[in-house]
Amino acid sequence: MMSKTLAISVRLHEGWYHGAGSIPSPARVFQALIAGRGLSGPLSTDTIEALEWLERQAPPIVAAPVTRGGQSIATFVPNNDLDAKQGDFRRVGEIRAKKTIRPLLFDDEVPFVFCWSVQDDCHDSIVQRICELTDGVFQLGRAVDAAWAWSELLSDDELTEKFRTHRGPIFRPSTGQGNIECPTAGSLSSLRRRYADMSNRYAVTLDGTGQTFRQQAKPKWRMVSYNNSQTSVCFDLVDRESTSLANWPATRTVELVAMIRDSVVARLVKALPEFELEINQTLVGRKPNGENSGPVSARTRILPLPSIGHEHSDEQIRRVLIQIPGDCPLRAEDVLWGFSGQSLTLQGRTIDLLQSQPNRQLEHYGISDSKPSRHWQSVTPIALTSATRRRIEPDLTKRSEAVKKGASERRFEHEGATQALLQALRHAGVTAKLSSVRLQREPFSNRGQRADAFQSGVRFSKHSLWHAQLEFESSVAGPLVVGDGRFMGLGLFEPVDLPKGIFAFSIESGLVKAPDPIRLVKSLRRAVMARVQNVLGSSSLPTFFSGHSSLNTPADSKLHPHLTYLFDPNQKRLLVLQPEIVDATIKSHQRHSKILELALDVFSQLLAGPDGSLQIRAIEIDVQGDPIFSRSNVWESVTPYSVNRHSKKTTAIVSISIDVIQEC
Repeated sequence: MMSKTLAISVRLHEGWYHGAGSIPSPARVFQALIAGRGLSGPLSTDTIEALEWLERQAPPIVAAPVTRGGQSIATFVPNNDLDAKQGDFRRVGEIRAKKTIRPLLFDDEVPFVFCWSVQDDCHDSIVQRICELTDGVFQLGRAVDAAWAWSELLSDDELTEKFRTHRGPIFRPSTGQGNIECPTAGSLSSLRRRYADMSNRYAVTLDGTGQTFRQQAKPKWRMVSYNNSQTSVCFDLVDRESTSLANWPATRTVELVAMIRDSVVARLVKALPEFELEINQTLVGRKPNGENSGPVSARTRILPLPSIGHEHSDEQIRRVLIQIPGDCPLRAEDVLWGFSGQSLTLQGRTIDLLQSQPNRQLEHYGISDSKPSRHWQSVTPIALTSATRRRIEPDLTKRSEAVKKGASERRFEHEGATQALLQALRHAGVTAKLSSVRLQREPFSNRGQRADAFQSGVRFSKHSLWHAQLEFESSVAGPLVVGDGRFMGLGLFEPVDLPKGIFAFSIESGLVKAPDPIRLVKSLRRAVMARVQNVLGSSSLPTFFSGHSSLNTPADSKLHPHLTYLFDPNQKRLLVLQPEIVDATIKSHQRHSKILELALDVFSQLLAGPDGSLQIRAIEIDVQGDPIFSRSNVWESVTPYSVNRHSKKTTAIVSISIDVIQEC
């Protein structure tokens, strides 16, 4: 039996939506179904059964129109803190709070479509009841968001055709914690309880002179992520004569993007003349008359990918990644058709743009199924046009020392470039905080090119181009492209693989003056074990994390390798070391390492009892120059040494010396 899909389509009368979120959430639709039926009285048994079935279903696929943010509206409403003003209603103006509402604007002819998958064992009467409930929908969101709805039961082919002809992005639920509210088991009962609480929110105090307020129970929702609406397709640059991959110089990436973009625009305008404005907005970023237009989030991005991943890679461009956002006003199939089969000319050769097979180049840039990273370095330089620097004529440096830049001027230029980089990250939608940044003109790879070599006429001067190495406080997913040239192939980053097995945290504040190293490390160990338990969802831990056997006795580190926890009092940092870092003869445990990495992600606070409430920040260790990890002939302890074996009939100095030698 073929699977079916229950599609609930909602159209808003005025083409606006004043509710929260980037799209109306499935929870809003669920509430609208209840509100429409509730106008005629209490919910019947059949209605409750149908709604409880709907709340148990998997999150729906959402097809939405192309939206843009409207003008913000500021309202000032009283909060629930009148008790602070002795209950005097005349002073309500003193506790008003500002509330900003920014509606979503869209074409009112295009509906929002919420598609729930229907299992074969579902009774037809339940689906029929849901279809009847949609007829009663009268609004979606706030009171000004008048709406109506209808429902359909679609086959797989009908659903595919509906999505193909839909004018707007398709949002599919994805893994990870999200911010879109969806119904879940218990949502209906929580809403009914919240409605019942409305009648007894206020009560008279015992002395009969005042009034108390009781907050309503919060509705129960499931938070779902809808972040995979972007379409990404990779194309190969193929030499027409040899049918092999062609190579394009990475320093001419801006020229390559411009050639591809202009040819695609010409093809699409010829095939779809009625969409000329939308084509220029999404591919060029401006109207045909040259004016800026359209949101940046709707721009299609053309990313030339230099070949990387090996120290001998030549970093020539052989592939181009096309990313079509969900907000694009054009259908993704039409945009990809414009790219497929395009021909370019390079030094007398004809190069065709052909869709490529899956390859590892995407993984090298943090795309595909690669995990996010905290460390990134630029492959093509970032264009920071707002970061000004003084230009010096090359021949003047030989004539006079006065024209050369001093240390203070160079520092001022780097500080300006750093501030411009922070703005560029914000414009690129990167919300993770930056821990450290390194800017320079030279590349970070042995086959890379200096930033100056990527200049392109008057568009991007060599004085605005910088290579950068970034470290974030939390992981960032790829691809990472920032700067003013991010739509022209500049500012492309690759994740950096740093030494594994070392997790270091700088103590920012909260540490007492004389902490007990052993007690502090025990607090760290307990915190790490608790976070690992949350990841595993189990109270029992492998010996790798606890250092204890199943009998709760200390495990032999040779037979059962486990984590090492350290406190560095000189640099005020905490360290968690995997066994292979302490003993090179031990092989790393991939599964345990991944669990530990997940557990320590966004680890920012440690409650250490008498040693303080610590605010910590993840940092990276340079093993070559770090005083704990570097090589030396002389070593000195920074925390007290605990003797394992006490020798008899000898002095303390000899006993400790023998013990240290045996440990080494």
